[in-house]
Amino acid sequence: MTGKTGPRVLWTYALWGLCVFGGQARALAQSAQDPSQIQHPPLMSSAELPKSIGQDAALPAGALQADYLLLGEVHDNAPGHALRLHWLQRLGQGGRRVLAMEQLDADHQSALDQTVSAWQSAADQERSVRAVAEAGGFDFKGWKWDLYEPVLRWALEHQWPIAATNVSRKSLGAMLQNPQVESPEPLHWSQMQRQKLMQEVREGHCNLLPEEEVTRMAGAQRMRDATMARALVHWHQASGLPVVLLAGNGHLRNDLAVPIWLQQLDPQASVYTVAVLERTQERVEKDRGLYDQVAWVSAQPRPDPCVALRQRLGSSPPHSP
Repeated sequence: MTGKTGPRVLWTYALWGLCVFGGQARALAQSAQDPSQIQHPPLMSSAELPKSIGQDAALPAGALQADYLLLGEVHDNAPGHALRLHWLQRLGQGGRRVLAMEQLDADHQSALDQTVSAWQSAADQERSVRAVAEAGGFDFKGWKWDLYEPVLRWALEHQWPIAATNVSRKSLGAMLQNPQVESPEPLHWSQMQRQKLMQEVREGHCNLLPEEEVTRMAGAQRMRDATMARALVHWHQASGLPVVLLAGNGHLRNDLAVPIWLQQLDPQASVYTVAVLERTQERVEKDRGLYDQVAWVSAQPRPDPCVALRQRLGSSPPHSP
């Protein structure tokens, strides 16, 4: 794959990056199998979690007391989603919080607020969690709705405010298709951090990105992280409630992602990150120290995302420089 990449192809990278970069493609490929053989297990009940996941089912005091609690995910991993639902139920025992979701677009917050208000006042038989997600810009083709519906339903039933945090496709597309638009970097952003994020982009896209596009894709990731952080700070300051963000593990990294922006935007607040990672040996050392806590869950069988991306782009991996 050489030469310039057209906007349409680059946009394919951007959409794929929502799943591949956030879900860490190299780890996902470890559990690849024939897609026709894949079976998605149902969500476990919270009562089953301590036995199936063990001590990872508990959140430490630092997480319970944080102003901003960031809970990660491998987007299609059912045990990980069940574990986070268990955590939310545990957090709910201490009072309300704001539930912030990567899967909802910040541009849709006004419509989301109206739909949540209507949901709260409607009769039980007239309530639709899916309608709330639609109002927030949830992409039912890109995200597995059956994995996100339980947490959104639980938050609505317990009257937690719902925050949309992500950059919309329209805004992200405008940035990626216009070389003149640059995503700002955090204060004190070092060359080491810059290079580290670019390397994550390369690996997260299966080393299929042309090198000239890596910088722009890293900018897109920064743009998402900054937008999420601004939304979290707005909701915390406006509501006075702690905020819980549900997002891909890549957005939780203490050295590169949303926590960096939170330190800049709300320096006195406490932030705690809990990644939910699949048990693949390759990631153990690499992810050590990147989060405040890591919970390990069993790997989700899936086709190799790098093979799928290569087929989608009709390309072979680029030659190493």
